[in-house]
Amino acid sequence: MKRLHNLLLSGVALLLLGCHGELSPESASPDIVEVPPGFPPLPVPADNPLTPERIELGRRLFYDPEALSPNGTIACASCHRQERAFADVLGLSIGIHGHKHWRSTLPLSNVAYAPSLLWDGSIGSIEQDVLITLLSPRNLGWSDTAAFAARLRSLPHYRTAFHRAFGTEPSAALAAKAIAAFVRTILSGNSPYDRFLRGDTAALTARQRYGLSLFLRSGCAECHRPPLFTDYQFHCNGLLAHYWEEGRAAVSRNPADFGRFRTPSLRNVALTAPYLHDGSIRSLREVLQRYNRGGYPVPTKDPRIRPLQLSEEELEALEDFLHSLTDSSLLRNPQYARPE
Repeated sequence: MKRLHNLLLSGVALLLLGCHGELSPESASPDIVEVPPGFPPLPVPADNPLTPERIELGRRLFYDPEALSPNGTIACASCHRQERAFADVLGLSIGIHGHKHWRSTLPLSNVAYAPSLLWDGSIGSIEQDVLITLLSPRNLGWSDTAAFAARLRSLPHYRTAFHRAFGTEPSAALAAKAIAAFVRTILSGNSPYDRFLRGDTAALTARQRYGLSLFLRSGCAECHRPPLFTDYQFHCNGLLAHYWEEGRAAVSRNPADFGRFRTPSLRNVALTAPYLHDGSIRSLREVLQRYNRGGYPVPTKDPRIRPLQLSEEELEALEDFLHSLTDSSLLRNPQYARPE
């Protein structure tokens, strides 16, 4: 048992050495945000430092449909639900007036570490993402930022909160900074897998430990690198027979990027179905079965996607390991919950 534990830890450690150092962040104060053990320093932009006032204001806005949408019906939390690891219950999210988005909603936990956002990497910061979401007719649906700022100024409690957080009247740009500050604090790093790495050999079952060894041996960790379980790169995984969307190519204008999408994190993956950028795969087992077959032969498929030839027993063990990445404390952490 101890030898297996040490071998698994050695494999994970080699992957960690390959990931750390890719980020050069402004670190957050440990008094404000407790970064999970083994995680890189938390990236925080110099022009939006984390303060308790900004984080609390952002949390209130995140959950407040009256403030965030013209008709008072939806907010960030409508599509990013804490009980689903800040993902959606739907394959394709529904915005204001029932408008359906064309891509699935990515989870928000640990998104502070993402160098770019969305499935195609078209957005460079959380602040920018909030502003685009405010003005998108498929999301929050404001006609312009002035109308949104006027709504905030009409709510006395927000005028007070903005003065506490920023020393001035509400604006869309400052609201985006506040929401981004809150979102950066949503961290997930206390799963059974994490406890296993910290020395609790009983945190994983025997089958989950076997699944971890398969995860490392089968090459899954090449793109889903611990500790964040993503490389934040763009790949075509060939899990769909046809790629109707350009994916990363819509941003890069490079034909080689056609059908490539950002590697999603596997943390809490058991909670974030349906899967893929279009929400077309309903179960984790189906995702694993498609990877096991090697995906479809699409032109831009990553060459590392190949038949794994895992048995049903091995697929079950791999799926069990992925369940060990569920951080139940994230789902009930009052710091991330809807304000009273």
